[in-house]
Amino acid sequence: MPTSGYSSSVLHQVQLSSSAEVQGTEPEPDKFNFLSFLATVQALQIEILPLVWDITHDDDKGFGGTSIIYQALVNLDTSFAFKAYRKQQKTEEQVFRTLINEITVLSETSVREHANIAQLQGICWEISPTDDKPWPVLIFEKSPYGDLDHFARYGGRGMTINDRLRLCLDVGRAVMDMHTNRIVHGDIKPKNVLVFKEISGEYRAKVIDFGYSTKYILHDQRLRLPRSEPWHAPEILDCNNRHGWEWTPPEATKTDLFSFGMLCLWLLFEPSLSATTPPPQGVDVVDVGSLTLAEKRLRTKKGELQTYAQQLLASDTTLELDTKMALKEFFNSSLSQNANDRALSLSILLRRLDPQR
Repeated sequence: MPTSGYSSSVLHQVQLSSSAEVQGTEPEPDKFNFLSFLATVQALQIEILPLVWDITHDDDKGFGGTSIIYQALVNLDTSFAFKAYRKQQKTEEQVFRTLINEITVLSETSVREHANIAQLQGICWEISPTDDKPWPVLIFEKSPYGDLDHFARYGGRGMTINDRLRLCLDVGRAVMDMHTNRIVHGDIKPKNVLVFKEISGEYRAKVIDFGYSTKYILHDQRLRLPRSEPWHAPEILDCNNRHGWEWTPPEATKTDLFSFGMLCLWLLFEPSLSATTPPPQGVDVVDVGSLTLAEKRLRTKKGELQTYAQQLLASDTTLELDTKMALKEFFNSSLSQNANDRALSLSILLRRLDPQR
């Protein structure tokens, strides 16, 4: 598809500021609108599918930080996951800025061809019932098992700890390769991971929701990160001596690592954390607040997750010793309250436990 001069100009502006919350380098707000979205779609050669999406006929499969994900049967052979953006309490400019950001990151070669990142199939339209405006809906490959949060608590409850570890490694590969290609995800959590099943019968995890992601060019760019309770890094709440909520890309990658460490701790020991199996002897469990039971327990342990992880690992009787040692080293690094201690956490995990690395 040929790229028009306007499309090229818009795409260049977006590439300079591919985060929904990048500070100091973003285009003017009027660049983020319906026309600039279409221009970006054209420049990235994203397919517009001849569908009009109707939320009333779809099956809710969960939601991430920026959107709601549904699945719908298009015909007897095809089913898609539809991602509709939440427009409540957001301006039109904010919605289109997030949309343009997400399709730009998803069109990066390193993302588009990754086995552990959900693939964008195209876009269609949702007609607003309040003003008859067309709004873009992103279309992804179908995930019959829903997101990781739902799957781990329901359909995947019978997974072994080794099955769970394989899903952790899937997410780890995606995060590692994103960071290698200068992409910060910004909102890693179970609801932002979809679960698929391979022909071999093994489950596969694929990362989704790039609405808060950044494809950065300079290490001194400034960006903002969301607060996703309880998955965000502790420094997200500590903005002393900081200009607002701004972070450099190297700092933001370390928040990704903390969130990934929490995700792994949750997934490996979710049955104990959710009280579907008795907690290991000697592991203190406290219940507070709302969220799921497992999330509440992780939140109460936020300041001592390294110690909590070691308690859970010590009580496990199924993991091999080498695997336990690798996980111990990984959790000590990734769950550190000091962001600088997390730098090698992901490479430690993948080098020791991932046969594909």
